[in-house]
Amino acid sequence: MKNHIFIQARQGSKRFSDKILKKICGESIVTLMLERIRKIQNIDDVFLVTGPIESNKQVISEFKKNGIEYFSGSEENILDRFYHAAKLFESENIIRLTGDNPLLDFNIINDGINIFLDSNYDILSNNRKKTYPLGINFEIFSNNALKKSWEMTSKKFSEENDFIKTFIPPTAFMLQNVNFKNFDLIYEKNISNIRLTLDYYEDFQLISKIFESLYPQNKFFALDEILKLLEKNPELLKINKKYSTKIF
Repeated sequence: MKNHIFIQARQGSKRFSDKILKKICGESIVTLMLERIRKIQNIDDVFLVTGPIESNKQVISEFKKNGIEYFSGSEENILDRFYHAAKLFESENIIRLTGDNPLLDFNIINDGINIFLDSNYDILSNNRKKTYPLGINFEIFSNNALKKSWEMTSKKFSEENDFIKTFIPPTAFMLQNVNFKNFDLIYEKNISNIRLTLDYYEDFQLISKIFESLYPQNKFFALDEILKLLEKNPELLKINKKYSTKIF
């Protein structure tokens, strides 16, 4: 059974350019992410799954420097990108992580992997029913489910070129379609209004503060430590508050 992590990341970003290459605590966000990813268990390999090579050279270089190989595919159609990456790497189960989420919690992902491997779900996620902070998101799905999603979605297009150039997230169809068996990982309370993802400069400021506060004492701090820090220092959440989602 080949369990692979696919890190979805690219260099271009209209909101905050080259964000995954920025440095915190003297390390690139790529390096900080990979440190945390290496604490994830039952994984056979980790790959960068990115867009065209010519527009992602620096990101590819940074991952390769950290010993991570890559797949380059469609810029817009990330479903197609994942499908062809899984074919190339002969993946059987895929854990999808993104470069927007450097504060990923390997403990939660390990729990998710154990549930997924002991079941017959098509996809497990902690973001369909939103209870976790934005930025702790991940999905685990089988290659069979990915292939089925790709086939069902691509049939809607008469021209292959139109399919490739259309923005299609890799897991949206699996999460929304009743043909797929979903498992929702739920946090003990709804704290989805907390924003820990990296889209804007203000997000980078907050994430930097969190790393600077926790990383020197413990490289592998988790969500519990982040929440304790935010509880003691509520002013930190004001940094990117204008981008936070309200809970209704």
